[in-house]
Amino acid sequence: MARKRIIITTNNEIYNKLNMLAFSTDVVLKNVQDGHITKILNNINKYSKVLKKEKIGNYTILKKIGPLNFSVYFRNK
Repeated sequence: MARKRIIITTNNEIYNKLNMLAFSTDVVLKNVQDGHITKILNNINKYSKVLKKEKIGNYTILKKIGPLNFSVYFRNK
């Protein structure tokens, strides 16, 4: 198993929804820039494929593929 990844974000929606992935298999993000979510997914999926992203209109769906091993922290601007 890969080492634990740490994600620090200033986006409150990303912080709340990524923490929800511990309990659910997928989450829907609406007000998130595509580049921001791609950067986070590259960090999480660096050593093993854990999350998959699907873009549908204005919404981004993150689906859990494998076991999660990351922590998400919120930083005020």
